[in-house]
Formats: sequence, structure tokens, C-alpha cells
Amino acid sequence: MGCGAGHPTITSITVTPASATAPSSSQGQTGFSATGNFSNGKSRLLTVGDGVSWSSSNIAVVSITSLGLATCKIPGTVTITASAPANVQITVGTGVNNTAATVTGTATLTCT
Repeated sequence: MGCGAGHPTITSITVTPASATAPSSSQGQTGFSATGNFSNGKSRLLTVGDGVSWSSSNIAVVSITSLGLATCKIPGTVTITASAPANVQITVGTGVNNTAATVTGTATLTCT
């Protein structure tokens, strides 16, 4: 069996929801997910096992867990960023191989 021209790489990340609003008074939470869009035209949900990581542009306003769960602390608007290695490689039955530059996707969370 021949091997193709290599493994597909992530070309972009789509963060869902793209924007959300949650209350800060009760420390409202919003769950975000990251979908990797690959060079072969396919896409799939990215997980911690793929090397995806999450960050908030202002941790005083919003904290976010490694699983994409954001918690509002005080009113404000932040950018939520998901990052993953570009070379997340899909191999049948063996998982992934993270070996390259980082690709990111963003969303907005407004805490009221």
C-alpha cells in the first residue's frame, strides 16, 4: 500500500460558539469547543489529547479551563483563544503526532 503525500495539517481552527454572553454576578459559565479544519478538506473536534490549549485575553475577567469551560468573574469582554499544533496528524488507530507551529482560532465572551 502506498502512502499519500503526507498527513493533512490544520489550516484553521473554528471556535464554537463564536460569541457568547454570560452573567458575572453568579460566575456564569460558557463551554467552548475547537474544530480543526485540515488541509485535506476534513474537520474534526480537537481535544486536549491533540494538544489544544485555551486562553483568555484577560484572566481577571474570565478564567478558562483546559477543557474550554470559561467562567465570568467580573463584567467585561474578552477574546477566547484555542491553539493547537498545525501538524496534528490523524493516523488510524494510533492517535496524533503534534510536531509543528501553532494554529489559533478565537471567539468573544461578554460578561454582564
